[in-house]
Amino acid sequence: MTPAAANPPPAAALCEMLLRQSPGCAWLLKRDGTFQAAYGDTPRVFGCAAAELHSLSLVDLIEPLARTSWTRRLERLFTGETLGAACRFAGRGAFSVTMFPIRTKSGEIAFAGGMAHDMPEADLLLHTLEALESDRARLPQLLHDHVGQSLSAAGLQLDLLRMELGESALPIPQRIGEIQALLDNVMALVRDVNRELNPAVAERAGLRAALDRLAGRLRTDFGGNVRVFADATAQLPPEAAAALYRIAQEAAGRASRRAGCSAIEILLKSLRSGPALEIRDNGPGLDAADWAFRGGGLELLVMQHFADRAGIELQIESSPAKGTLVRALCRAVAGQAAPPAGPPGTPTD
Repeated sequence: MTPAAANPPPAAALCEMLLRQSPGCAWLLKRDGTFQAAYGDTPRVFGCAAAELHSLSLVDLIEPLARTSWTRRLERLFTGETLGAACRFAGRGAFSVTMFPIRTKSGEIAFAGGMAHDMPEADLLLHTLEALESDRARLPQLLHDHVGQSLSAAGLQLDLLRMELGESALPIPQRIGEIQALLDNVMALVRDVNRELNPAVAERAGLRAALDRLAGRLRTDFGGNVRVFADATAQLPPEAAAALYRIAQEAAGRASRRAGCSAIEILLKSLRSGPALEIRDNGPGLDAADWAFRGGGLELLVMQHFADRAGIELQIESSPAKGTLVRALCRAVAGQAAPPAGPPGTPTD
């Protein structure tokens, strides 16, 4: 028997040894979000040693676009919630982060505990998603400025040619008309593709119109019922509208592909705290703890990506008996009054 086994350290010392030498990373946060303690491989996660974290806030180490969302998550921790999310710390890859309240013996929440583990597949997915978003932004402009303009010019030239040959005895004008009709169909197809691929569709057409189009596309292949309810008083900045539309795309698209789902509802609401979007479905749900690991993992990661970029709070409620609810909340900016709640809009079937 070795001396260490004969005289084991106290339990607290053993726990600290485990945390400090873990290949992952763990920490305790105070109520203001600053570090009380950190253990494990902090340089790989945060870019600095544990001793350097004591004066820093966790939120300040997260990539800037996601800081608003993480500030709200920390507030929820000190109300007793446990949460998990993918996180990208500034200048580093993606990590799977789990955070939970730490209570004293009296039951008071004293700290927020957190753990981070490598998530290389998420990092790859997010980099790919960003590249696709960049391509999606360029493609509609290419279709409009080059393909669309060229087709319009060709149609105009054919129209002039038909006018010049209008007195001809040959059936040339008729053939030109047939070619023009074909060009019109191609131009209509280009416009449809442009609208579908353009990530700014909700900014240009409005979120309600974009959601109606999304529901129309879903009904093409989905055998169940898709309904959209929209509150006309919900006012959204363009960036938030675009993010909510992409969240609706992922949540409703996932629901439409799940066996056993026969109804999807997309609801745009105006709450006192700010606008909110809900996507409900009656398909087989998942236990909350399993959501990130079975079936909804990739969709959740994409939805969270768009939510974090726009400072939107994303909530998932899912159970085998009740289906799934995805809720995206746009909190009102501090000092800015939220619009009064109004009657819900008329559903579209």
